[in-house]
Amino acid sequence: MPDQKNIQGDTWPRLPKKAEKFVFFRITNPQEFKKGLPTMADFITTAHTALKNRNDIFKKKAEGTLNGIIHLVSINIAFSANGLAKLGAERFNDDIFNGGQFKDMTFPSEGEPDEDHQGLDPQQDWVNEFKPSSGGIDGVLTVAGDSLPSIEKMIGKTFDWVFNVGNDKQSIEIVYTREGQVYPDHLEHFGWVDGISQPIVKGLDDTSKTDGKGMKPVDPGVIFVGHEGDENKNKSPEWAKDGSFMVFRIYEQLVPEFYHWCAANCPIATQEVIKCMEQGKPVEWSGRAMDQMGLFSSRLVGRWPAGAPMELHPQEDPNWDRNKGQFGTSALKTMNNTDDFNYNPADQTRCPYASHMRKTGPRNDYADYAKHVMMRRGIPYGPWCEPPEQAGGVTQHERGLLFVSYQSSIENGFVTQQKRWANASDAPTDMAKHSGGASQGIDPLIGQVHPNRNGKSTGVQINAKYEDAPRIPFPDSDLEKPASQVYGNSLALDRIVVPHGGEYFFTPSISALKDYLPNA
Repeated sequence: MPDQKNIQGDTWPRLPKKAEKFVFFRITNPQEFKKGLPTMADFITTAHTALKNRNDIFKKKAEGTLNGIIHLVSINIAFSANGLAKLGAERFNDDIFNGGQFKDMTFPSEGEPDEDHQGLDPQQDWVNEFKPSSGGIDGVLTVAGDSLPSIEKMIGKTFDWVFNVGNDKQSIEIVYTREGQVYPDHLEHFGWVDGISQPIVKGLDDTSKTDGKGMKPVDPGVIFVGHEGDENKNKSPEWAKDGSFMVFRIYEQLVPEFYHWCAANCPIATQEVIKCMEQGKPVEWSGRAMDQMGLFSSRLVGRWPAGAPMELHPQEDPNWDRNKGQFGTSALKTMNNTDDFNYNPADQTRCPYASHMRKTGPRNDYADYAKHVMMRRGIPYGPWCEPPEQAGGVTQHERGLLFVSYQSSIENGFVTQQKRWANASDAPTDMAKHSGGASQGIDPLIGQVHPNRNGKSTGVQINAKYEDAPRIPFPDSDLEKPASQVYGNSLALDRIVVPHGGEYFFTPSISALKDYLPNA
């Protein structure tokens, strides 16, 4: 199994955090940078240290001795293909990583060859710093901690000090930064508990409690290069062992638009919106409307907001206190009771095939699912959406998810889940024969279509609907008569998640940072 003292801690078990900052940099003096790299490696938080820190926190919580937030800051570092080339590292035999995310995920503008842009992101939606025309990004420093002030202080004492930021021996240029924070109960902006159902890694995690159904333990090589289960084990350079490919991506979430779109697909909520508009009043939904929207939106996601699986609770959220209008104190305790689905293809009363959870995590719906999993380490950014903004139906402040994933193969992990499953109407496995000839449709949250059906990128606006959007088969959301099967009707999709770019990185082992890269 991977050496816990040689792998970086965000890959496994993850870095403890209440806040996080990503510092994207360009190497301006490779030789000076390489001189400082072994010293920087001493500040890196390994899996061994991260596990100890997490266990200490869990122990204090269990004993009731955790008083306030523990002051703790952790650091990891990763490099793009361009950054590794500057350091003289042996190149990966990986076209996706070497080509970068801009080539892999953006859609060609008019006159541009298709081979230079192999995705569906409109280029104008990308942050300029992630575009190659801006000079590119060589690496990213990931710093997680108890607060942003603590993080800033640690960056100054380590990263800035090692690479002489601000003096004549400076070997890097800071290109771009993004900050995120953890919200109560680990909610993301749409209101769901984030980061659950992570892969269980053989040799690192306790596999004794798994029952052989749903999400099975995966070989360590699915996450870490050079180990059992790594399909490219014999193709990757020797120095890359114990490392992992990191995907960073910004997903803006249009929260008011999401809730109004859900309301538009729920008859009770729709009637109340119309009534409010006729009376010139702000939109206010009744408890009954919220119940219907809750059922509908949870079917889109595949879980109830606090994490309870729809497989066990298909009609009501067990964690929602209807009388108090809030989640109960045991909200997180039932969040992961099962990773197994109802595999009767004619019955979707529980977790529908079209849900985000089942599109990106099909479990036994897909024979080779285990090799396509990835560790997800995202964190929300931007302010929480307050009721007045939500009621208005139009986003006033940018917010979303700073998405991070780790895998031994970007193609098997992120690319498969986003491009081959979420973006395809008939994937991961086409269920058309079980639902009247209609495939399940693209992912209702992150699925993408061409910016323009004629093959031209004409600038789809953030708040605009997709033109000629596919329609997604889905069970009826009637509270009194829940559907047992998929009906012939379907949903027109709104664009509620907007990618703003990112990059592909490689997270090296500690030994590579100390011994190989400085001397490459």
